[in-house]
Amino acid sequence: MAERFVEVRQGEWYWGAKCPTCGEMSAHTHDPTRGEGGHGIDATHVEMACPNGHRFSQRTESLLNFEWGAQ
Repeated sequence: MAERFVEVRQGEWYWGAKCPTCGEMSAHTHDPTRGEGGHGIDATHVEMACPNGHRFSQRTESLLNFEWGAQ
């Protein structure tokens, strides 16, 4: 599994998922296409941590692209 954590900025686009523990959105990687392209991640699973510190694994095929702060 690829482990990667990013610092997020308000208004930027990211690939990520909802935390299964608290429901907060968690970013895995920046989305330079702003929702218009694929993520290009080679791993089948990625590790993430939500803003509340919960760590979890997510299948890359289930990642969502979203604008941070708009959710």
